[in-house]
Amino acid sequence: MKRLVSALFLIVALSPVSAFGFGEVFKVETTGTEYCGDFFSRRISPTNNVDWWVRVVSDTELSVSYTPDFQPGTFFAIFGQTYQTGSTSAAFVGGQLFQDLSYVTIQGKATYDKKTGAIKSLAGTFISKDLMGDGCFSSGTFKTVRRVL
Repeated sequence: MKRLVSALFLIVALSPVSAFGFGEVFKVETTGTEYCGDFFSRRISPTNNVDWWVRVVSDTELSVSYTPDFQPGTFFAIFGQTYQTGSTSAAFVGGQLFQDLSYVTIQGKATYDKKTGAIKSLAGTFISKDLMGDGCFSSGTFKTVRRVL
């Protein structure tokens, strides 16, 4: 019995954290291109992008908001899947299709502190339609720039 307990302790102690912290909120910056009709496109950069904040709800859900305090009516959920890729990283993919047929999809990577499970950063790519402007679609990259909570 003592060997079994020791073996289980060793397995748990050496295993990477399988679920990272939840509830963290980050400010997000995007870069890419927005297309709005024939012959019209514009570069998206941190100087002209829409302000976004992301909250890690669970390993299958992120909330994205236009406000840092996630006021009602200012945020939406992105649902997806997360896979452990290393002792301090996880890959994720997700999306949301809205009733008006606008959508957003993301894929990326989360890095976190192995001891605490707190997420350090998120980064990846996105594709969206009618999310930043009616009749427009956009694609590009995103990254967290600071932790709010």
